[in-house]
Amino acid sequence: MRCSATCHSTMTIRRYMVGEEPTIWSIYFRATHETNADDYHKDLLNRWAPPDMDMTEWATRLQEKNPFVALLDDLIVGFAELNESGFLDYFYVSPDFQRQGIGSALMSAVVSEAITFEVPAITADVSITARGFFAAHDFEVVESRTNIILGHPAPNFAMVRHLTQPAANEET
Repeated sequence: MRCSATCHSTMTIRRYMVGEEPTIWSIYFRATHETNADDYHKDLLNRWAPPDMDMTEWATRLQEKNPFVALLDDLIVGFAELNESGFLDYFYVSPDFQRQGIGSALMSAVVSEAITFEVPAITADVSITARGFFAAHDFEVVESRTNIILGHPAPNFAMVRHLTQPAANEET
């Protein structure tokens, strides 16, 4: 068994705090540019996570979305945003800490939050890169999309994780 950075660290999931914007941006930027590099063209990565991002705009987004953050000891290593309708928007783990249970811990927090919102399902627009992770966490593809953005293919998937079982039809 591979011992990852999490073997001797304490993981905590909590809400974002003002002042953490640069660290969270760094995770988003690196995950977008490094993790997705094999699946999407550089032009797209630069559009989604521009090197010259307006940090005031980013800070405003985080204050509005109030994401969960994952920490190993005191280091932020991932974050996730869920809105009250059950839409899971940003969900990123630092490339240095992927495949170490951080995404799974964030997903557990997201699912717990969605249950408190009493939504029937969590929905997400998922990259081709993250599709396997989401599938492993009980999300199903409801639509495959073949987008062309800036002249490049940008496939993604509408995915859903049902939180409640549909009522069985009763025969009379």
